[in-house]
Amino acid sequence: MSNLIENLTLGSFYDAVKLDHIILKLTVYQRLFINDSNTQLSTHTTCRLGQWYLSNETKIFYKNQRSFQQIAAPHMDFHEQAHKALQAGQVQDWSNALQALSNMENSSMSVNRLLGEVTKS
Repeated sequence: MSNLIENLTLGSFYDAVKLDHIILKLTVYQRLFINDSNTQLSTHTTCRLGQWYLSNETKIFYKNQRSFQQIAAPHMDFHEQAHKALQAGQVQDWSNALQALSNMENSSMSVNRLLGEVTKS
């Protein structure tokens, strides 16, 4: 019974994290579209996934899972590319903004895949 509850909780968390990242991506696209000067975004350590990933309890529980070990790099890149896209947009460097958006999307897919593997383990 506790395993079922744990799996349901982790699944709900996974869905919440996916929504958080979708909202962050939409924020980036919206700010670029309206040429908003606000470049503030959450970082890979301040978002819900980052806080979960960095917690001692999580590390103890998942440290031996390969997928968990691999999440940090694409997750950090996701946030870095989002920031780069906004910064490029500020100076109307659309080529670099588009490249950063593409990289952000690729990193997002990697994070989703890896987190999905963690939740299935």
